[in-house]
Amino acid sequence: MMKQLLRKFRIVDIDVFIYRMTDFKVFSLTKISYDIQSEQYAHKTRFFIKDLDQLVHESYVYKRVYLLKSIGKIGPVIGDCFTSKAYRGQSIYPFVINSIAEKLLREDYQEVFVVVNQSNASSIKGIEKAGFCKFASIKATRWLWFYFKRQVIYYD
Repeated sequence: MMKQLLRKFRIVDIDVFIYRMTDFKVFSLTKISYDIQSEQYAHKTRFFIKDLDQLVHESYVYKRVYLLKSIGKIGPVIGDCFTSKAYRGQSIYPFVINSIAEKLLREDYQEVFVVVNQSNASSIKGIEKAGFCKFASIKATRWLWFYFKRQVIYYD
């Protein structure tokens, strides 16, 4: 318990890309036969796929991410995505985040974002395959919810 509390007070280097989708782009590379389920929490929604009680994939949508203030944006952010090793390479990740974006854009959100570490090449490939466009990169230092030494580059 004490370690978890102390972890929240550490200084973190941020080096991420911000991707966004403003107009829905249909994901048509592969047909995925899984149903995406969801469950609501206080400030986030979990989207997940199970196959015979085994977790295949999960992604979260956050209503508010303070990092977006660095680029003057607000909106839902897809993040903390995970695909089980046995199911990787089947385009499940891009299928799920594309489906989530479709749902959110149809709920009258103007844009949907994905935040990804710049070093995560496989996630970046999946995000681009899902139809998201690179919008910005942010390098900063974070302590609690404060961001210092911000460097923002826009791509759009």
